[in-house]
Amino acid sequence: MRAGAVETALVATMLLAGCKAAPASQATASPVDSECASVPQVALAGRVTDAAGILAAAEESRLDARLAAYEQKSRHQMVVLTTASLAGQPIDTYATCTGNRWGIGRKGQDDGILILVAPNERQARVATGSGMRTILTDAKAAGVIEKMLPHFKARDYAGGVDAAITAVAAETGAER
Repeated sequence: MRAGAVETALVATMLLAGCKAAPASQATASPVDSECASVPQVALAGRVTDAAGILAAAEESRLDARLAAYEQKSRHQMVVLTTASLAGQPIDTYATCTGNRWGIGRKGQDDGILILVAPNERQARVATGSGMRTILTDAKAAGVIEKMLPHFKARDYAGGVDAAITAVAAETGAER
């Protein structure tokens, strides 16, 4: 892969719409439901769900601890998902559907944040619940992704996710 290919692909595919975090059990039939039917269901494994298998256990544990500290300080829930494949789905659809299924964020606040990394498609996305959109705007989410790119170019996925957590914390006023 060319050095600039990861950066170009990630920037070109940043689709930054929100993630309406409503648990599947509360969902009613809607056009979104039919759109999500073709998105693979991924089981939530904790604050970090490494379905792509790109993180070492120690890295996953360290990132989980950072996410827990962020949630403790900000009260906003942030989770990370890596996936081996988007299964032909646009990354924004995949992230929104997964965020909705998982019910990220506080009930009634819709303040969840999902960081999605699809390394095989060279795409990343930061999706937010509607309660976060005034704090973590699409432009700020794009800036978060920009912080991840140098790490991803070096295939340092844990470093990229760590940079994203740091950037989100800075943007939402919950720095370390």
